[in-house]
Amino acid sequence: MATPEAPLREILKSLSFTQFPLCHIDPFYTPAVIPRPQLFVYPSPGITSDVECLRILALLKFANYEFDLRYTNEPNSSPNAQLPYLLLPDGTAIDNQHIEDHLSLGESSMAYYSLAKHGLVPATEYLVWVDPVGVSAFGDKYLGGYSVVVRWALGWVVSERVAKKLQTGMPEYGAALDGDVVYENAVRAMDSLLVFLGDRMFLDGEAPGRLDALVFACLNAFLEAPVKSPVRTLLTLKDSKYRPLVDYVLRIISSYFGEKADSVEPRVA
Repeated sequence: MATPEAPLREILKSLSFTQFPLCHIDPFYTPAVIPRPQLFVYPSPGITSDVECLRILALLKFANYEFDLRYTNEPNSSPNAQLPYLLLPDGTAIDNQHIEDHLSLGESSMAYYSLAKHGLVPATEYLVWVDPVGVSAFGDKYLGGYSVVVRWALGWVVSERVAKKLQTGMPEYGAALDGDVVYENAVRAMDSLLVFLGDRMFLDGEAPGRLDALVFACLNAFLEAPVKSPVRTLLTLKDSKYRPLVDYVLRIISSYFGEKADSVEPRVA
């Protein structure tokens, strides 16, 4: 018995793609095959001075992970629009939040990791994005690929966002974000880390780990910054009690960054 669907079925059958073969067109662009993973970070003289980029870079070095370093000013090329990110040979891009999943590292002290994250990191963010002196000095490094007008607009947006984040995360700053308080928190964190380091080579013990990567990245940012800050002043004073922390940074550079160590030696006053 005929059904209403029968004619439609016959029409669809007659329009089968076998009657209209597809023409294959080669892609206009084929990504180059990379022999090993590539880490994309912000450009900077010597090793990168961006805290998050240097933290991940240090972690890869500590884990003896083989990779090539690539510099870029475009965070939007990353899966989460943030640098750094790791590009694997199979084309998979891994954002900074998941790179550690591919590494084998020992456990770190969560108490001191939290101390560094809430004491040192906010001070580096304030120096780069909120402190007027730092903003003018670091702007070209982060936004150098844009025109002057776009660079100014993006810088203002990021500065407002970072300031709001710092105020939200640290209620003790009050209604107005006080740079002195931010830097004082960093100094208190350094006091605790100085005691914790003692005579050891690394904060994580015999071999560096996650805590070392974070603290090294923050301290190096202060020491490499093209502008002065209260933290850098304390670190580089003659006969400074924080000299062991400076030696700690230099020790990591010479041990894990080899020939680049001389080019990134802190500007000790």
